[in-house]
This record gives sequence, C-alpha cells and structure tokens, in this order.
Amino acid sequence: MPIHAIPERAALPHIGTAGCTVPVRVLEDDGTTARVLIEGCGIHLRQGQIHHVPSDAVEPIRR
Repeated sequence: MPIHAIPERAALPHIGTAGCTVPVRVLEDDGTTARVLIEGCGIHLRQGQIHHVPSDAVEPIRR
C-alpha cells in the first residue's frame, strides 16, 4: 500500500496547476530527486508509470 503522494504537476510540470494528488510508492530518493511508482490514477498520470520528481514534492499520506 502506498504511503506517499505527489501532485501531478511534480511529475509533469507542463500541466501547470491542473491535476490532482496521486498515491505513489517511493522507489529511491537521494534527497534531491525521488523516483516514484504511480500507485493510483490521476487526471494525467496512470498506475504503473515511473517518474522522477523533486524530493520535496513527495509527502506522506495523512490517515
């Protein structure tokens, strides 16, 4: 189960402010860039895709 989330604009900066927050699994994080596996679907992102995003865009999911 994913325990983090990113805004879609972190993976796809060209979409601007459009998009939503999607759950992700962090595969690796060097403190600057994180490689994440998309675990859910958003408007632009689909489950199973892998993206590199800024580390500060990755947030824990609040339960």
